[in-house]
Amino acid sequence: MSKLKYAVSGLMIAAFSMAALPAFAEEAPPPPMAGHGPRGPEMMNGHHGPWQHGPMRGPWMQNMPVPMLMPIVWRHAIDLKLTPAQESDLKNWRNTQRKDFPAWRQGMMAHNKALRDALLNGESGAALAPLKAAVVKDHEMMLDRGIEQVQYLHKILTPVQWQTVVKMAEHKGHRPGPWGK
Repeated sequence: MSKLKYAVSGLMIAAFSMAALPAFAEEAPPPPMAGHGPRGPEMMNGHHGPWQHGPMRGPWMQNMPVPMLMPIVWRHAIDLKLTPAQESDLKNWRNTQRKDFPAWRQGMMAHNKALRDALLNGESGAALAPLKAAVVKDHEMMLDRGIEQVQYLHKILTPVQWQTVVKMAEHKGHRPGPWGK
């Protein structure tokens, strides 16, 4: 019985000590070669130095076909001095857009997976044509929705608010990091 008690105690101590490691890992310095792969730092999002995690990072933002303005408007609503009517309109628009998004996203993910699986299984020609068409249709729909979003914002924002958002978007495209202030 005492051996079991020591075994359980040892396992609990090991488990608790392992659970504490992630708390300290956050403040640990990166490994000496972090961000320096076999082809150098230029492979890491075009930055020199350690690779940075997170969406919306890197120089590719400058070449996006549709600017990501909605996150800027939401993040800077106070700075833009949105009126209550504008805020209400934005909330209604967002709720309308969110209704069909889960189904559309699920379909898009299924189409992407089907094409990926077909390619990995060595399919070609006629077998890929309908899968490719479905993926292209999804991307076209995503592009159209992005364009509609920008046009919607241009319509509901005042000229001053619009110019402020455009300047923020241009500034964001030239620096890495989140949509912070």
